[in-house]
Amino acid sequence: MSSKIIRASIQRAPEGLSQGQGASAGASLSSVPTVGASARADLGAIKIAAKDVKVFYGEKQALHGVSLDIPDKAVTALIGPSGCGKSTFLRTLNRMNDTVPGARVEGRIEMDGQDINDKKIDPVLLRAQVGMVFQKPNPFPKSIFENVAYGPKIHGLASSKSELEDIVQSALKRAGLWDEVADRLHAPGTGLSGGQQQRLVIARAIAVEPEVILMDEPCSALDPIATAKIEELIDELRERYCIVIVTHSMAQAARVSQRTAFFHMGNIVETGDTEDIFTNPRERRTLDYITGRFG
Repeated sequence: MSSKIIRASIQRAPEGLSQGQGASAGASLSSVPTVGASARADLGAIKIAAKDVKVFYGEKQALHGVSLDIPDKAVTALIGPSGCGKSTFLRTLNRMNDTVPGARVEGRIEMDGQDINDKKIDPVLLRAQVGMVFQKPNPFPKSIFENVAYGPKIHGLASSKSELEDIVQSALKRAGLWDEVADRLHAPGTGLSGGQQQRLVIARAIAVEPEVILMDEPCSALDPIATAKIEELIDELRERYCIVIVTHSMAQAARVSQRTAFFHMGNIVETGDTEDIFTNPRERRTLDYITGRFG
């Protein structure tokens, strides 16, 4: 990414640090990721407001009263150890938990002030507005063109073949893939490299003109070069979309996000500007996690 990099320093929290005291006293540590200069970028208005969200899978409670405001035109990173509720929370934002037998969601999630769990909301249409990119690239067993054209077709976004072609071309360009596939649009999408497949999936998501893009560890299966391309793409897309990303990489969260929420055991421990979370966390558990003491 082309943005200037700021070297972050962090302080050790004293033993017995209580909630709200901050984590800035003591000897400085150097085992913290660098934070991109865009971390302080201007944020849009609140796009999604989650209030006291609880999720149950049968008798097991996975989220315990999570509240989080997610701004538009920005990247919000969800970090935390495995099994802490990050992906569960992400799935509540486009009602994917509706597809899990025995799952139950309580609380309120508003997008632009409207409760997305209202019975009048069609979850299929909601998922067109709130796209999802998964950990492993999942292109359809169709051509590159048909992968991107699928959504606009089923949602009736194109009235002619030429209009559909324009939508596909625009989406591939925004996903940074057009120059690499323009001469083979009718080749199978599954024949692309892993990084190209993930950008194809992103093109497929943005082809239906969503308002929010959810990403569940989108780079975990990719090599460093492909990861760098996806991160650069995320940085470009945030100027147009609200993006929420789950990542286990502290360096990635520091590079691509403007806001960060730290989850632990189904709760949000701390949330704030990414630079503040990584340079001056208020909570001892946040400090211990980002410096590798657990997780």
